[in-house]
Amino acid sequence: MPLKKIKDFAPSYLESFNGKDIIGFNVYTDKTREKVGYIKDILVDETGYFRYLVVDFGLWIFNKQVMLPVGYLRIDYDAERVYVLELERKQVESLPAYNDQVAVDREYEENLRAAYAQLAINIESVQLEEVPQITPTEPEEANYNYAQAADLYELNDRNHRVIKEYQDRLIAKNQTRQEAIPKQRITENQISEQVIVSSASSNQVISTQRQTRSACLIFNPVAGQSDSEQDLATIRSMLEPEFELDIRMTTPEKDADEIAKEAVEQGAQIIIASGGDGTLSAAAEAVVGTGIPLGVISRGTANAFATALGIPATIPAACQTILDGKTRVVDAAYCNGRPMVLLAGVGFEAETVERADREAKNRFGMLAYVLAGIQELRNLESFETRIETEDKVITLNAAAVTVANAAPPTSVLAQGPAELLIDDGLLDVTIVAPTNTMSAIAAAYNLLQSAYSGEVANRPDTGFLRARSIKISTNPPQKVVVDGELVGNTPIDVECVPGGLTIIVPTVPEEGATEKLAGLPNLRVESKEPPATS
Repeated sequence: MPLKKIKDFAPSYLESFNGKDIIGFNVYTDKTREKVGYIKDILVDETGYFRYLVVDFGLWIFNKQVMLPVGYLRIDYDAERVYVLELERKQVESLPAYNDQVAVDREYEENLRAAYAQLAINIESVQLEEVPQITPTEPEEANYNYAQAADLYELNDRNHRVIKEYQDRLIAKNQTRQEAIPKQRITENQISEQVIVSSASSNQVISTQRQTRSACLIFNPVAGQSDSEQDLATIRSMLEPEFELDIRMTTPEKDADEIAKEAVEQGAQIIIASGGDGTLSAAAEAVVGTGIPLGVISRGTANAFATALGIPATIPAACQTILDGKTRVVDAAYCNGRPMVLLAGVGFEAETVERADREAKNRFGMLAYVLAGIQELRNLESFETRIETEDKVITLNAAAVTVANAAPPTSVLAQGPAELLIDDGLLDVTIVAPTNTMSAIAAAYNLLQSAYSGEVANRPDTGFLRARSIKISTNPPQKVVVDGELVGNTPIDVECVPGGLTIIVPTVPEEGATEKLAGLPNLRVESKEPPATS
C-alpha cells in the first residue's frame, strides 16, 4: 500500500504532537553542524508508523527533495533541529529526487532502498545496537516488512525519543478510529479511484491526488532581523500542502515589482509577498487593477503594510490567513503615476524615513524610526503648502502633510481622521502645522491618541480632510516618501483607484469623521466650481 503524507493520513495529527510540528524544522549534518535544508513532510505507512522524513536539501542542492528513512535522522525536539547521520552532499546528489506527485508504493521503495544500500553509510556508531546492513532484494511480497531493515526504519530512544512517543499516540488514535468505522464492501470502481499508476520503465507517476492552487511567492531574503532560511521553511511547510509555490527571491538587481509583473504576465493565480513594507508595496503595485489576489507575510522592521490592512504579524498566522483564502477588494492609489497602497508623506515623515537607514533598522528595529524622528525635531521647519482637491484649494504653512490610503496607528502623521477607510474611494490627508518643537511633540502625541482611541485629532495645529484626488505643491520643494521609499520631491499628484487591489485580509474598518480644518494657522479655503457635465 502506498505511503501517505501525515496530513493526509491524519488531518488532526498535531493533536498527537502536542501542537508542535516537526515539519519546518531545520536540518543539519551531524558531524559539521552545517545547515543543509528543512523538513518538508512526514510519510507514514497504513498503520501510522513513521517511515520517511521528506527533506528539502535546498541549501545544498537547489530544488532537491529526498526521502530519508527515519533511522538516518536524529531529532533534537527542544532545539527544533534534525540531524542527518553520516550523510554527505555527494551522496544526497545520488539519491532519487522526491516530489509531491510521487506515489511511494512498494516498487518505488525497493528502488529507494537499493540506492541507500549502495551508499554504504555507516551509522552504527549512533544507533543503540548493531543491526545488519540491508541488501537490495527483488520485490516478491505484496507487503514489505520494515523490520527487515531496522537500521532504516526503527525509532530508538537515543535519537527519536519524543517523536517516538508521538508516533505511538498517532498509531493508537488510528486504531481507535478504524475500530469505530463499520466494515464496508469496497467496489472495484472505488479501488480504481484511489489507484496511483506508476510507469515501471521511467518511474514517472500519474496520480489522482487533488489539484493544488498555483501561487508565486516573492521572498526578500534580507528583510527584517530574523533567520530568513527558517522563515522560508515555515512558510513552505504551511503553504505547500495547499499551493504549488513558484518561489522567487528578490535581489538588488531584481525587485519585487519586477518579479510580480513577470508572474502576472505568466498567469499566476495568486501573488504572495514576504518581506518588509518596501517589498510588499512593490509587489502590490504590480497587481493593482488586475484582480489577482495578494497575500501578505510581513517580515520587515515597521510592518506598516500588514498592520494597516489588519493582517496578522506572525508568519504562521499570516500563512493561515492566506490558506483561509478570504479576499477583499480595497482601494489603491497612484502618486505621480506610481502605484501607492499605503501613504505618501511630505516633509517631516520623508526626512525621518531617510534618516532611518538600513544599518539603523538592522541595529535598532522599529526604534530606529523613533530615534530618527527625535533627531529630525531639531531641524523642524514649516513650509508654504498648497493643497488642491476636486472641490477646494487650501494654502497654509505646514511641517508635514500625509496623504493616506491606509496606515497603521504607528504612522502617526496620517492619523488625523482617526479611522482610515481603505474601501471608501477616498484619500485621507493629515496636515500638521506646529509652531515649535514642543507643539510638534504634543501634536504627534495627540495623533497617536487619535489612532488608538478612534477619535479625530483635536488640536488647532492639526487638520485633516478627505478627497478622491490630491495635488500638493510646496515652497521650498520638500522630500516625498511613498510606501516607505523615498521617491523625490514635491509637487505630487495623488489619485485614488477605488477597488484597485484584491487582497487576502481579515478585518473590515468602520467609517469615521471626514474633515476638520478649523484652527490651522494662516488657513485659507477657496471653494471650486464643480466641473461642467456634458
